[in-house]
Amino acid sequence: MDFKYNNNEKALIFLSMFDLMPQKIHEILSLVKEPSEIITNFNELENDINNLFVKSMKQESQVKGYNFKYHKTVAEMKKCYLNNQIENFIQKLNNEGIKVLTPYSDEYPIKLLDLEYPPQTLYCLGDINLIKSSCIGIVGTRTPTPYGKIVTEKFTKGLCENGFTIVSGLASGVDSVAHTVALNNNGKTIAILGGGFENIFPSFNINLAKRIINEGLLVSEYQPSMKPTLYTFPLRNRIIAGISLGVLITEAGEKSGALHTKEFALNLGREVFAVPGNINSSMSKGTNRLIRSAQGACVLDYEDIVCVFKEKVVKSPNKITRQLNFEEQKIIDILYNGETTFEDLLEKSDYETKKLNSILTILEIKGIIKQIPGNCYILIGE
Repeated sequence: MDFKYNNNEKALIFLSMFDLMPQKIHEILSLVKEPSEIITNFNELENDINNLFVKSMKQESQVKGYNFKYHKTVAEMKKCYLNNQIENFIQKLNNEGIKVLTPYSDEYPIKLLDLEYPPQTLYCLGDINLIKSSCIGIVGTRTPTPYGKIVTEKFTKGLCENGFTIVSGLASGVDSVAHTVALNNNGKTIAILGGGFENIFPSFNINLAKRIINEGLLVSEYQPSMKPTLYTFPLRNRIIAGISLGVLITEAGEKSGALHTKEFALNLGREVFAVPGNINSSMSKGTNRLIRSAQGACVLDYEDIVCVFKEKVVKSPNKITRQLNFEEQKIIDILYNGETTFEDLLEKSDYETKKLNSILTILEIKGIIKQIPGNCYILIGE
């Protein structure tokens, strides 16, 4: 299938071809009103873009008087621009079945825009509908104890049975357990990578990644050939927190990388849950202290999480999509992100009040949404 992209999307894909960090992409985009200008007016922007890189190099090197001239990344950009390599790159992605979501895509999860530096590209392989389903992030140590594995399996299975999509980072340990248990129980899972699709890490999870492509969704902020680094794994964690209603940490040591995901979740106003562990186990110090500090809710069973979200779960986005027309689907896409006020629906849909009222009435009759106190609307699934 050939996925089509407008010029704004092509510009964002263009920037992703150079393995730039999210903050640098944000800085480049701040130079223009619309991303499309980067590929339509690159010659005019070339010096300004180069100055951004030179400034960063001077700050990072702290070498006075060093003569920074033309940054190699800008030279690569110019070559790519002059040879129109973006079109070949997009065709390669299409040949491999990779779809790229950007903030200009209907499927892009709006909740990610709450991040300081939202991912401008999400490379996707698998069931893209899952990215707007009701997600719970499950993370933890890469070296779980038998106890950690048992509680991860228990919570994952229960959450899947209640319609949640399990999101994790395809790392060894808790991540791998969560993905595998979800798939083994006919559940859905999303794996967020710290590098491109051609560099699955750890390598022994390649078969698990292939299974997720077939039965779930594989997502990366980075173009396929990008290699993971020490910096990209923490950045990956912000996406896990961003697309999830909440994050569950099943077992984590005091310095576990899973606690980075917790920080992103708290900053985004997401729910954080932690499973208590043996006070004598080093692998439970992170979760126990998280509970003690009241940064995360202590949960003893998956039902403790289910009760928090209740009717926010959207179990079958595919089934709902097939019975709606375009106008109704537009409202559903907005509501996938949680309860929404009538005023917000008006603003985000651009419909007139009378038309929106009519659509909402039809959706209520179909049993797909319902109105709740505060003149808000939520999805109730099927």
